Amino acid sequence: MKSFGKRVYFNQQTSRESQFMIMQSIRISVFLFAVSISANAQNFQARIADLDEKAAVLQRRLHENELRLQRHSEVMEQAQARLKTLQAGEKLPLRIKIPAAPPEPIHSSGKTPKFPAITPKRRPPVKQTYTPIPAGHMEIRSHKTYYFQIFSGYVMPNNAHIHSSGRVPPENNVAEYDNGYSVGAGAGIDFGNWRMGMELSHRSYDNSESGKGHAELNTLMINGGWEIGFWESNVFYLGVGLGPSLVKIQRPSGHWSYNKNLLAYHLGTGLGHRFTESLSGRFGYKYFSTASTNDFDPHGSHALEAVLEIDL
Repeated sequence: MKSFGKRVYFNQQTSRESQFMIMQSIRISVFLFAVSISANAQNFQARIADLDEKAAVLQRRLHENELRLQRHSEVMEQAQARLKTLQAGEKLPLRIKIPAAPPEPIHSSGKTPKFPAITPKRRPPVKQTYTPIPAGHMEIRSHKTYYFQIFSGYVMPNNAHIHSSGRVPPENNVAEYDNGYSVGAGAGIDFGNWRMGMELSHRSYDNSESGKGHAELNTLMINGGWEIGFWESNVFYLGVGLGPSLVKIQRPSGHWSYNKNLLAYHLGTGLGHRFTESLSGRFGYKYFSTASTNDFDPHGSHALEAVLEIDL
């Protein structure tokens, strides 16, 4: 009986120890599981922080690239504006150096930094001058062009001495002419500041004494000229011409008359203005004179002429 009681007590004691060992094992397992979860959580947070730092680096590079693109855009706009200024013939403005914007500092705080949005810089539109004439001395062309012109003028002739012996009455030795007119047309090549061409002109004026006839001069000349531009669409020019002239001094029927082919020349100067790219006008002074003969002195005249010119 005592032996049975001892056995029961031993078995109970063994069962308590087993239960205690099992509870200890469970506690240890739970503790290890909690430690493992905590370690994994810390590792996960470290990875998240690393990803945030890489994202911040990428964001910073993106921001720098956007700033660089903005600076390049400003440089291109300045270059286009300068090109338009050169094409318009205007004076270039002073070159403005665009400073490089330093990148903003990045503070690693575990959070992705927020950069301000880059708004494009608005520039005032380039003012275009829609004028019918090219700006910047465009009337002085750098390439060869052809032109056609017509002209007319107010002629103030000089008096001419008639010295043919026996053919002219003494009272008619001096031809005193009234003011007359001139008309003509010409064409040529414009090389820029220099030009060459030909013209055909007609001059006519009457004798101041009624009934004593008049004089006519028909001239074909080779011309040369030089011009310089000023105030954008204006020119100052000088010209010279040389060629044959048919001089007719006519008197009433029954009196003497002359018909001579003589060498003639003219000198001219004046101002011009360009109205459009292909149309211009000129107004100037011209001195004209023929050679002398045995019959009469040179026929010279002063004239104020207006010219209308078309570029072909």
